[in-house]
Amino acid sequence: MNKVTSLRKQRGVALIFVILIVAMVSIIATNISSRNQLSMQRTLNLAQFDQAYWYAISAEELAMKVLKQDMKDADGTVNLQQYWAVANVVFPAEYGEIAGEITDMRSCFNLNAVSQPRVKDSSGQMGLSVAAKQYKALLVALGVDDFAAERLTQTLKDYLDADSENEPYGAEDAEYESRPVPYRAANTLMQHRSELRAVLGYTQDIYLALQPYVCAIPGDRRQLLNVNTLKVEQAALMVGMLDNKVSLSDAKSIINQRPASGYEAIDDFWANSALSNVQSSDADLKSSFVVDSNYFNLTAGAKVDTAIFKMDSVLKRNGEKFEVITRQYGGQQ
Repeated sequence: MNKVTSLRKQRGVALIFVILIVAMVSIIATNISSRNQLSMQRTLNLAQFDQAYWYAISAEELAMKVLKQDMKDADGTVNLQQYWAVANVVFPAEYGEIAGEITDMRSCFNLNAVSQPRVKDSSGQMGLSVAAKQYKALLVALGVDDFAAERLTQTLKDYLDADSENEPYGAEDAEYESRPVPYRAANTLMQHRSELRAVLGYTQDIYLALQPYVCAIPGDRRQLLNVNTLKVEQAALMVGMLDNKVSLSDAKSIINQRPASGYEAIDDFWANSALSNVQSSDADLKSSFVVDSNYFNLTAGAKVDTAIFKMDSVLKRNGEKFEVITRQYGGQQ
């Protein structure tokens, strides 16, 4: 009996070992299967994301082709009746779709223009450039008080200009290095308007208020406003560009009175009676208004199955051709 009992115990132990081995093999097999599935899904996601990227790049090529043809047919003007201005265009693509929208970067305020050096005013004193004054006036038109607008303009100028000299109400490296998370002033032009959030004094509320009206044109520090592509909801920008010499309601009226295909010449714009307050002596101010543009922003998006890719591209006209000068990925605001 002892031998039988011992034999049964040995068989029981052996059975337990077999069950443990089978369980371990099952766990390992399940783990390998899960890893393989995860690896396959990761590879598929990467392939779809890569395809979405190239779809977005193809949107650039199509946008430049449309712009090139519009500029060829435009006879020197850029307006909202041209094909490039069609909003929210969506094209079907294999396993997905491509979407894009082009905007004129001369229908927003180029933040880089604030970096222009100071100039002598009529009294011989050094004052802000015309572009910086227009930017300050835009802030005032958006409800910022005069002193705060002056301070925000000067901190932005200090952040952009190449020198390390403080404007009277500006901020250079010392102010930024003393912040909880220290950094330095860029002392160079912006590539995207989202960089404005790094400038001292620009809170989230101020940034959101400015967002519909401002942009950053890489490598360019001129401020030119295309009166043919400015929309009525951007009327405050026209008020600022005119240094608050017209009211918001007048600015809206001027935009609404614009011909459907835009002005053929900038003199036609200045013929509006609502602009009589702008004197002929304001030559520098008046020279910042145009009826054409060389810079456009493409907001492109592509979807392949569940993969989504977003991209902003700045397109520059160079003669009869267009080129991509910057790309921002991820749909920054």
